Amino acid sequence: MRIFIAALVAASAISSTALAAEGAVVKLKAPSKVPTLIQDGAAWRCNGDVCAAPQVKALPAARACRKIAAELGAIETFNYRGEALDAAALADCNTSAKP
Repeated sequence: MRIFIAALVAASAISSTALAAEGAVVKLKAPSKVPTLIQDGAAWRCNGDVCAAPQVKALPAARACRKIAAELGAIETFNYRGEALDAAALADCNTSAKP
């Protein structure tokens, strides 16, 4: 049992690191209306106004943001493969936002 728990803790630490390097996290301006979304092969899971994908394709962050905004709506913060968009890039991203 202890080995299983140790393995689970280690896997959790690895997945957190992988999310920062290869994943994405989005904070929406309003709660998501869908619990899950597949976008460009990435499996997004949403909980309220936060959506995350543990692994995403290596697209330019601004392009990925526009695709997600078109599906989920206006975005407040966007962190994609370790890159956070600034206010100007978010404003551009939100021009694609689903009403």
